[in-house]
Amino acid sequence: MADMADMATTWAARRPRLALAAFGRATFDLELAREVLARSRAALEALPCELVATSELLTDPEAAAAFGAEAVARGADAVVCQFTTFVDARFIAALAEACPAPLLLWSLREPGRVGERLSLNSLTGANLAGRELGQRGRYFRFVLADPGEPAVGRRAVGLARAAAAWRWMQGFGVLVVGDAPGGFHFCDPSPEAVTAAGLRVEKLPLEELFARARAVPASESQAAVDAVRGQVAGLERLAPEQVEGFGRLQVAIEAAVAQHGVQAVAVRCWPEFFTDFGAAACSFVSALNERGVAAACEADVLGALTMGLLGRLAASPPYLGDLAAVDQEHDAAVFWHCGAGAFSLAHPATGARAGVQPNRRVGFTLEFALRPGRVTIARLGERAGALRLLVGGGEALDLPQRFLGTAGVVRLDGEGSVEGRVTRLIEAGWEPHFAMVYGDVREELRDLAGVAGLSLVEA
Repeated sequence: MADMADMATTWAARRPRLALAAFGRATFDLELAREVLARSRAALEALPCELVATSELLTDPEAAAAFGAEAVARGADAVVCQFTTFVDARFIAALAEACPAPLLLWSLREPGRVGERLSLNSLTGANLAGRELGQRGRYFRFVLADPGEPAVGRRAVGLARAAAAWRWMQGFGVLVVGDAPGGFHFCDPSPEAVTAAGLRVEKLPLEELFARARAVPASESQAAVDAVRGQVAGLERLAPEQVEGFGRLQVAIEAAVAQHGVQAVAVRCWPEFFTDFGAAACSFVSALNERGVAAACEADVLGALTMGLLGRLAASPPYLGDLAAVDQEHDAAVFWHCGAGAFSLAHPATGARAGVQPNRRVGFTLEFALRPGRVTIARLGERAGALRLLVGGGEALDLPQRFLGTAGVVRLDGEGSVEGRVTRLIEAGWEPHFAMVYGDVREELRDLAGVAGLSLVEA
């Protein structure tokens, strides 16, 4: 079986790379400003990131431009621009022209006491810079804090992670296995959306995958089955040929992922897997998601991309489900698919169990309720060829399995009843597959929309 480490990314992304530019002006308290810079560097060095920092205050626009060029050369994902004192807009203009990375404007709390000199005037400098960047159409964020306050780290690292994720998405490869089912038009994005997302789409006919799977040696197929046996209960209760079918498909799809050099798979999972091959696609879709390759049902290309994005930001396997029902008792939404979910997403009371597809009665599929916990919900979709991003959050509730297959009952954040929220989603024309991941990466997604120039909608 192919080594997944050689095939695609894992959910663990590299540490983001931050740059720190500190501006200063001689007519203010430079001694205090240098002390603040030293404390700021120490605080940022303690964050989970790589730091490219100026060692001296940047006291003229030429120095700001030179540091911007250095940040680019050293691969900075985002630049923290600290207004250690007031400076005029020429500083931020020079840095912005030299460096296209997103910027975090950092203003310090004014230390001057009542009746004494305005020693830094940092906030005014950041305000002036914000106006300049707004006129230039540059995406930026702002934070008011002293060195060591947690808000700086959250904003800075989140912005860098978002920018790195957007850069990673450019050239993101999706292997589309077969065509989308009839009437699932949303699964086949327009050329405009593919270009806007930076996607690379590769094709693999179903018949070719089936032929490759049938040619897999029995020993390799058995090794693939053995590799998941400790993660999925009940394989012994299924028809042996369906379990063997998973092993053959898993080996074949891993080889195809490696051959095409893609990060995701979008597969036409019905009806041919049941009618022509005799085994469900759900099992290898689940296994791929567990091991670091985003895999989407029903050949949903942008769904696979959304999963890949969430998995990378959260460093955790993503899930893709239909918004299938409203749970009125718990004022919650039910996200469901007929048997595909990374094994580790299962409720700990049951774990992941093998089953058969509820309509076709062919295995193997995954049977479980999603585990409880904080989740982020997202969808990269399109409207009239324009790419847009839906972002929301909620709490996956500690409830029994709602339907056969994989299902999670999620109480959504925000105001209004779940029925009203669902109504707004449908009337806004959103695609019916929604991606989900454990953890809260909403702020990173908002930053990514800003960096990429995407229309952002809060769920």
